[in-house]
Amino acid sequence: MLRSALSRNVQKARSGLMLMVQQRHMAAASELAVQEPDWDTFYSLVTSDEAKREVGSLRTQFNELRQKLIKPSTAPKEIKWDEFKDVDPALLDNFKKAFAGVKIPKYDVTEELKKVDAEFEPLLKSSEELEAFSKQRHAEIEKEIATIDEETEKLSKRTVDDELASDPALLKEVDEEISKGSYY
Repeated sequence: MLRSALSRNVQKARSGLMLMVQQRHMAAASELAVQEPDWDTFYSLVTSDEAKREVGSLRTQFNELRQKLIKPSTAPKEIKWDEFKDVDPALLDNFKKAFAGVKIPKYDVTEELKKVDAEFEPLLKSSEELEAFSKQRHAEIEKEIATIDEETEKLSKRTVDDELASDPALLKEVDEEISKGSYY
């Protein structure tokens, strides 16, 4: 009988400790402000389908991580101390004092943010360089496409007579082959 009473007290004590741990986790999570990136800007900066899929994947992963951080930050359940009075008043008083004495530390995330910024700085620099190169290459390709379109337009209107008139050596070669009867 003493053993079962002790077992119930231990179980109730564990549940109280779990509640305190949960509250600490929620306080720590609330300190981390997760800012939502501007996904529309990201999508507008990428042009290829593969890159858009990667941005979509990144967005999904970001949202999953954010949900994991937010989930424990739901409001904690209020401890109903009256339910535990029947178990052991002395133990209950000890838990009340311990719970009241818990000071949830404020986490200073500025150092961590500085580390993260330092890690992302080379990536941002690299992405800016790639963006500049991409814009330059895009302009070059657009020029090439315009040149090809012009040449295609000219070639579509050009006749065999025009070509032979512009190249006398070719005309002479064609005339020689015709006179020899060599058509292929």
